Amino acid sequence: MKTKFCITNYRLVGIFVIILLLSSVSQAKTVEYELIARKSTINLSGQQEVDWALMINDSIPAPTLEFTEGDDAVIKLINQIPDEEVSIHWHGILLPPIMDGVPYITTPPILPGQSFTFRFKIRQHGTYWYHSHTSVQEQRGVYGAIVIHPKKPIIKVDRDVVLVVSDWSDERADKIMKNLKKDGDYYMYKKGTIRSWWGAMWAHSLGSFIMSEWTRMGGMDLSDVGYDAFLINGKKNLNIPAKPGERLRLRIINAGASSYFYVTLGKKPMRVIAADGVDVEPVAANELLMGMAETYDVLYDVPDGQSVELKATAQDVTGSASAWIGDGEKVFSKERPVPNLYAEMDHGQHADDDSGHNGSGSHGEHGGHSHHSKPAKMGHSARPAVSTLTVDDLRSQSMTHFHHAKKTHDVKLVLDGDMERYVWHINGKALFQDRSIEVEEGEIVRFQFVNNSMMHHPMHLHGHFFRVLNKSGHYSPLKHTVDVPPHGTRTIEFLADEPGQWMFHCHNLYHMKTGMTRIVSYKGYTPDPEIAAIQSQSPMFKDHLHLTSEVSFFTNHISLLAKGKRSWDDFEMRYENSSYDNLNEAEADLWYRRWFGKYFSLIAGGVYYAEYMVDQSRASLGFGYILPFLIETNFLIDHRGEVRLDVEKRFQWTKFIFTDIEATFRKNATDFEATLMYANGWTWAAGLMFSHDKVGAGLQMKF
Repeated sequence: MKTKFCITNYRLVGIFVIILLLSSVSQAKTVEYELIARKSTINLSGQQEVDWALMINDSIPAPTLEFTEGDDAVIKLINQIPDEEVSIHWHGILLPPIMDGVPYITTPPILPGQSFTFRFKIRQHGTYWYHSHTSVQEQRGVYGAIVIHPKKPIIKVDRDVVLVVSDWSDERADKIMKNLKKDGDYYMYKKGTIRSWWGAMWAHSLGSFIMSEWTRMGGMDLSDVGYDAFLINGKKNLNIPAKPGERLRLRIINAGASSYFYVTLGKKPMRVIAADGVDVEPVAANELLMGMAETYDVLYDVPDGQSVELKATAQDVTGSASAWIGDGEKVFSKERPVPNLYAEMDHGQHADDDSGHNGSGSHGEHGGHSHHSKPAKMGHSARPAVSTLTVDDLRSQSMTHFHHAKKTHDVKLVLDGDMERYVWHINGKALFQDRSIEVEEGEIVRFQFVNNSMMHHPMHLHGHFFRVLNKSGHYSPLKHTVDVPPHGTRTIEFLADEPGQWMFHCHNLYHMKTGMTRIVSYKGYTPDPEIAAIQSQSPMFKDHLHLTSEVSFFTNHISLLAKGKRSWDDFEMRYENSSYDNLNEAEADLWYRRWFGKYFSLIAGGVYYAEYMVDQSRASLGFGYILPFLIETNFLIDHRGEVRLDVEKRFQWTKFIFTDIEATFRKNATDFEATLMYANGWTWAAGLMFSHDKVGAGLQMKF
């Protein structure tokens, strides 16, 4: 009888489990979307119509995709762009590697006329977004919001308001990339960020200007690209109707390709309740500094009789976009001052606070990615409002530290770049040189970022959330993208529990494309055969050649320069003649130059001298070095044992007036040239040239 009773109990338990399983299956629903990528014509800047914009379902930004935690997502992407591949990456979403959307690396590229259906379980809630990972299509309009609701409401609001902030150029994004490869400072004239001797004196900053020249660091570098517009939901100015007393959840997404934004909301502090989709302890902030790809949720109670400005200002303050919430008297956000171009950089700023490394250790189980369950406390925080909110000010609602001792894998990642060559790299190597960071499933991986550059870098890891170790210690926040400030450090750590191959990169689009990228690869993981067969074809693994040239015509001088540039290689041809009447006074160089870091290069090639030299054609070897004060030098020795020293230096006197000084020292002759030029853009300059025996007027053109 006892045995029968036990069997009956087991049957009842089994039936109960089956009912629970069927109940959970019935509660999960499939949410389907069809996204169509097309090329289209649009005018977003109000200045110029372009015919190369890329849209999803005829919209920039793309449609907002909404889900509930536990849903099954089915998203069909159809490529109707006639001459381009397309892709979509689901930023911050936890999913199988093949659904991650990085072409050639995790997902097949979607060719013209083809489609791909993404299928994955929704395992989280929060504010996320999606964008192309093909070429520079993100800059051309392929981005949109994702809103995932929790299974049960955690914070009661009347409605969500999605705000997608972005940057826009009337120039094709692939041309922007080519321009940056010509010169990382290509857009300084457009942005109005030229530093000069006169500007330094006017700003009473001559000492810091001279010091920056001495250290070869240049000035503050907040952005690379000169944009024509900044947008919120595709508009420079946006009106959002709202009723007095409504409680709104503002879901703010920085979908900019290469712009950080300061975000403010009227005159009062904002209440931040989530970052990168993850709920945090509510914190009041006067403004947010949002890196590319970061998201923040802000709780906002609509006041009576006011239209309050939510303003997103580009970090370099070259422009902004506004969304006006509510109706009534306009309440403007505070204007940000224009950055001081001559301010000294604080090389110790944002030093990493390793408070996560305390007596109890940083190891433990944070329950995988189950980080959304605790309701937020909606009372006003006891903490005073933060002036400018960054990840340093965030605190998780629940402990994120790792309790149990696990193997820890420490990786130091030095972030740096060369603006002159426009190469961005990790540990001195671009992606084509060093592809992978190998991790082992089950270990805790700790990345320490050391930023040696003058720019912010928003570093993003696909397929994972990580702890950003800050002053909150065991309650350090979880994020998928973290800002690493100039000359600062950050430490993140994550449990390696998502086997696959995952992109890890700077989310400045142009930094990612020029080398600041790696693939986090799990030991023993084998990608799908379809992906393994095409990975080597990824354009990211190639070191592309970029061409630039310069022509100078003066009454006393003519010169031609043509250069092919790869990340660390230059192929250079130079021709000069100081007489239009006598071609025998011509000189020419044909060099190959290999760079080793920012300042040192080795040179090999040939030199052709004017007729007054014996053995006019000579083979040469040597090196180049950029001295303090940004003095460029080349030291060469030819096959006859004769030495040549070239010295060049630019003096930027004002925003528009500069002098280039060039001197060549060799056994039989010394040449000296100096210019006094006017330029209001990168492509041309006009003025005077002074040589050792003549003065001439002329024009320089760059291509």
